[in-house]
Amino acid sequence: MIRQAASYGLVVATIVVAANVLMLGITYALYMGYVDTGEPNIVALSWRLVNGNPVYLPIDDAARITNLYGPYLYLIHASVFSVFGASVFIGKLPGIIALVLTIVVCAFGQRGRSYQTVAFAAGCTAAIIMINLPASIWDRPESFMMLSVALGVLLNNSSRVGKWGRVAGFGILIGIVIGLKIFAAIYFLPMGLLMLVRDGFKACVATVILAFAVTALPFLSPMFELQYLLDLIGVMADKPNSSNELLKIVRYSGFYLIPPLVFVVWGWKSMPADEKREAAVLTGGFLLAMLAVMYPAQKPGAGMYYMLPFVVVAFDIAARGLNRLTGRPAALVTALLVCVLLNIATIPAEKRFFRNLNWDMAAGVASEIEGIALDNPGKSIEIGIGDSNESYRRTYQRTRLVFAGHPYSLDTSIVIDTTAWGVEITAATRALIESCKTDIWLVPAGERPFAWIGYYGKDVYGQAFRDSFNSTYIKSESREYFDIYRCRGGG
Repeated sequence: MIRQAASYGLVVATIVVAANVLMLGITYALYMGYVDTGEPNIVALSWRLVNGNPVYLPIDDAARITNLYGPYLYLIHASVFSVFGASVFIGKLPGIIALVLTIVVCAFGQRGRSYQTVAFAAGCTAAIIMINLPASIWDRPESFMMLSVALGVLLNNSSRVGKWGRVAGFGILIGIVIGLKIFAAIYFLPMGLLMLVRDGFKACVATVILAFAVTALPFLSPMFELQYLLDLIGVMADKPNSSNELLKIVRYSGFYLIPPLVFVVWGWKSMPADEKREAAVLTGGFLLAMLAVMYPAQKPGAGMYYMLPFVVVAFDIAARGLNRLTGRPAALVTALLVCVLLNIATIPAEKRFFRNLNWDMAAGVASEIEGIALDNPGKSIEIGIGDSNESYRRTYQRTRLVFAGHPYSLDTSIVIDTTAWGVEITAATRALIESCKTDIWLVPAGERPFAWIGYYGKDVYGQAFRDSFNSTYIKSESREYFDIYRCRGGG
């Protein structure tokens, strides 16, 4: 009776949390704004890519819009835009779809094991996804890396895939994740070590060669200049280390480490020799990979969400142990307890996520931006920053202007990082402002233009830039969310 109740409980808990993830995805897709500062930059660059503009610019270029993500992130979004057109809604869909597919693929990766094991792996994966809000739902690389790793686990567990199928599959997946974020091959270390044991050194070498070829492919296009990306990565690599952030990440890693270790140890005696070998290799690789990712995760601007792509690996390892214990009521009750506790842990993250969705403001900002554009036909318009943290969120919807063909020369989400780590605003950027190529700048209402002290405690744009702006533009009108600054030369 206890065994049956725990089994049904696992299934119910999984259905509830998976439905919740789907509901959150739909909700966020319908939200008219964004929750993260980096999202607008990614979709803006992707739309510009569709229109033949390069993604990476020189680090000292007059325009400050280049981000340090790899080309596949932009190619994914650009592919969707090229089919459906560009909008805030469409820009969010790839990440949300990847999020939902991760749970589906995680469940498929447990085929051949008990239904309780499938429910446990999928339900706990969905719960960890919720705990990581908003990082798990935004359109940055995390959801795509998470799906890629889930596909790797599926490939790893498939009895129908031979050695060269694994070489091809892992080579493509690893190449794509490196092309999302340069260090992301680390997430495949557990499967890579198991491939070395299963298939030998030559298969691993072939996988690495294919992965590098897949990573390199986009850089054959002039839209992706490798040197410009490497220059920016070099600057960001100099970010200082944070012992406080590292301690938080170590504590948070318990969500990923405790369940697999508990169930692998518990089910160890019941595993046949070949499964023990696989579980040991995967667990060892998983621990090494987690340790390796902690270094970039503790840098400023990073965080605990860097662990998110490990989630399917963690619960695949846990599932291997649980699959040998499904005849034991105590093991199933423990699995249910883990799943329920993880779901309870999602509640604060979900509450914070919904509190951050200011529907009235998002709708008002969208309407005002579109209204100003309609009132100024033929004028080029961009959105700048004011002087406060709170108003910064109004500027996230700058993508609406980019989608409509307006210029895109300054993105504060980029400038805040580059200036914080030593790449100051140059004379070329000031000259760009002074040239009045953008007729109108929108600045959060009632605030000093470009006077924000950013998250790192540094004046983001600097006084010299403000002097250039103030000598070139003058406030002509105030509306609810934005002041309108026009070029003094008649723009």
